[in-house]
Amino acid sequence: MNLRPHALWLLAALLFSACVLPFLVFYTGVVALGPYSHGGALGFYGDFLADLARLRWSAWLLLLGPAIFVIIWRTLAAYAWREGSD
Repeated sequence: MNLRPHALWLLAALLFSACVLPFLVFYTGVVALGPYSHGGALGFYGDFLADLARLRWSAWLLLLGPAIFVIIWRTLAAYAWREGSD
């Protein structure tokens, strides 16, 4: 079994959740709740990184959520492929 495609999907999910997802969350919050009290998008991103360093579960869930989704998705796909080949 070649693990390279799995690792690339996992890396893509981690990069997305570290670089893009916090800004999507920020802009969704601005539209739904109003202005962010600690500044703009970069302030929110700085708070996100600080919360990662403080081991806050919400920041880690935002970071690892897409990676966990990819792991579950690839595991189920591999299982379905294996079941289909019998």
